[in-house]
Amino acid sequence: MGILMKRLLLLTLLLIQPLMTEAKSDDHIMVIINKSSDIEQLSKSQVKNIFMGTVSVDNIVPLGLPPGEVARSIFNVRVIGLTESRIRSYWAQMRFSGRLKEPDNASGIDDLIINIRSASNTIGYVPENTPLPDDIKVVFRSSEQ
Repeated sequence: MGILMKRLLLLTLLLIQPLMTEAKSDDHIMVIINKSSDIEQLSKSQVKNIFMGTVSVDNIVPLGLPPGEVARSIFNVRVIGLTESRIRSYWAQMRFSGRLKEPDNASGIDDLIINIRSASNTIGYVPENTPLPDDIKVVFRSSEQ
């Protein structure tokens, strides 16, 4: 490879690196709850158990984002550890057996924040770069795992 090609490749990599770093920060999730809740922090396994319906923590009601929302896919993979199709299959089995009901979904991030602000026992997730009002606190960050 000639010197010109090497320099061109290096220049290209230097120019796209900030874009790659910015995209990575969008790949993380914050789990949020009303500030009036007694919960201060949750582990990844606690969050997973709450959203998969296997454990009830202080009557917390999980609220998800609708299918197709990028943050939902990131949450499912990074926190739950399953793809969207595997999670749909899990909830289909739970509904069929009558054991569990899957969490309701907000219509979007703004609706989720409105719901959490109005109910002290609702928990949800948003992209890590989402600005939050003062009456909502973060109890888990996927970037810290």
